[in-house]
Amino acid sequence: MSVYLFDMGGEPVAFRRTWSDPYVFDLAGHWIGWFPWDDNDAVDLAGHYLGTVVDDRLVRRNDWYERPCQGPATEPGRAEPTGRPGTPHHFFNCFAYEDVKVHHHA
Repeated sequence: MSVYLFDMGGEPVAFRRTWSDPYVFDLAGHWIGWFPWDDNDAVDLAGHYLGTVVDDRLVRRNDWYERPCQGPATEPGRAEPTGRPGTPHHFFNCFAYEDVKVHHHA
């Protein structure tokens, strides 16, 4: 089952195929980012900060700074989400984050 990622309001905005998947997709299955480091920070397809996975949220840190990315990831192709989004966990750290602007493809 896909791992759904939510915005600060608890709406699903993206997914990963598994928790260890190095890629993140919009809800239509288009590749929107990847995890180039061994942490929860994701970059967009151009290598710029996309957001951070905090528990089950994909949010942008207010204190983010650009870090060098080791080049583009290998194109993973399109992915189909499986299952349905569950109930998001309570998000305690709203003051430190903002919503990621995920562009949904048709």
